[in-house]
Amino acid sequence: MNFTIDEFYPTPFGLITDMLSYVKLNNVTSILEPSAGKGNIAKYLHDTAKSNGRHALDIDTIEIDPELQHVLKGNGFRVIHNDFLTFSTFKRYDLVIMNPPFSSGDRHLLHALHFVRGKGQIVCLLNAETLKNPYTNTRRELSRRLSELGADIRFRGLA
Repeated sequence: MNFTIDEFYPTPFGLITDMLSYVKLNNVTSILEPSAGKGNIAKYLHDTAKSNGRHALDIDTIEIDPELQHVLKGNGFRVIHNDFLTFSTFKRYDLVIMNPPFSSGDRHLLHALHFVRGKGQIVCLLNAETLKNPYTNTRRELSRRLSELGADIRFRGLA
């Protein structure tokens, strides 16, 4: 499935701060940001590590839009693939942090479960309706998997 630029919603830095408030970054070295857009989350993570005197983080990004891939690369981020839903690797990450297209957020989050190492974490900005209304097989599968994993799901109201 190809996504269009009209599904591109950059993650505001305030929301990134909120998303990361649940993550112990001192235990994180490898990070995957699928559907990275222009890299707001990757940039925030990189800048936070740098300001805390930490070594560079191992951040991989994935982005389907060629123009946004150029932005990511121009900002020094490694783009390892274009379509996250076709991505496959043996590498596992301490943190997968994502703001996927809402039209396929369920599939993105299900796919992300394959790439987390041991006690790694996934932080995903997802339309609440995806979990509150599991009317498709994919949404039911996602709900089942999250329940099995004992996922910590938090709903956030609009600011």
